[in-house]
Amino acid sequence: MANEKEANQARAQHSDLLRDLGAHGITIDEVNRKGEKTFAVIAFFEQKPDKLPGELEVKIGKKTVTVPLVGRVMEGSNPNKRR
Repeated sequence: MANEKEANQARAQHSDLLRDLGAHGITIDEVNRKGEKTFAVIAFFEQKPDKLPGELEVKIGKKTVTVPLVGRVMEGSNPNKRR
């Protein structure tokens, strides 16, 4: 399970990738995964991309941590709108 610091580092390290996938906003929040609370990176999209990883890896010192990634479609966006 990822802590807040690890999730923030994953957000910072992977923000370019997420923006390239079309993310308009990127934040972190506490979520439940497999019945346990963990911090995750939350990426907001106008339309969810076809290939979105479920996790992001971040290296902190010698330790590699897997941080969940959640993709959400922004409220009020038009899912049929194409760029």
